[in-house]
Amino acid sequence: LWQEETMADISKVIHLGPSGVSKPDKASVFMELKGKEICASPHIGVKAEPENVTLIGYPDEESADDSVVNQGWRSFDVLPGSEKVLLASGRDIDNVAAILVVNATVLLDPPNFRAMLESPDMSESIGPMFGEHGGLIIKHFLGSRWGKKNVGGGCYFFESETDIEAYLSSEFWANVSAETPWENVTYEMYAVA
Repeated sequence: LWQEETMADISKVIHLGPSGVSKPDKASVFMELKGKEICASPHIGVKAEPENVTLIGYPDEESADDSVVNQGWRSFDVLPGSEKVLLASGRDIDNVAAILVVNATVLLDPPNFRAMLESPDMSESIGPMFGEHGGLIIKHFLGSRWGKKNVGGGCYFFESETDIEAYLSSEFWANVSAETPWENVTYEMYAVA
């Protein structure tokens, strides 16, 4: 039963929009996020200037209100593997206090981040690979819903900003970011308001 309830908590679509928007009727997750400076220096990519945003999550594609998406919004499908990270972490999704968003252009031929995540090797190892890190509750694997379909990355829910800093400073992240076929990597950290 815990597993079924936990899986129901995972958004299938995530919109990142400006701060102060109203909660759409069918949204299952709605968080005002305060942009924070990242102190860590990841080996690859750049840290975005902090700005406040709203995170809106939907339980399925049919519920996603894409009409609210305006210029400057980002919209992502949550890809397979996210649920395995949540199960491996064993942490409560309600304890999210800080969020890390990593976006990049995925350099696959063809650019199919979903296929990479569904490959047998990744499917077996993805949960423990991410779920064992201090304070990491879940990594939502992201794939762009519109426009450039090769934009992907992750929306990570953490228990604290300190956990995000430790994660970005870890040898694990240095290795993963160096081995991932991507470019134009950006990092954003938020406190949940």
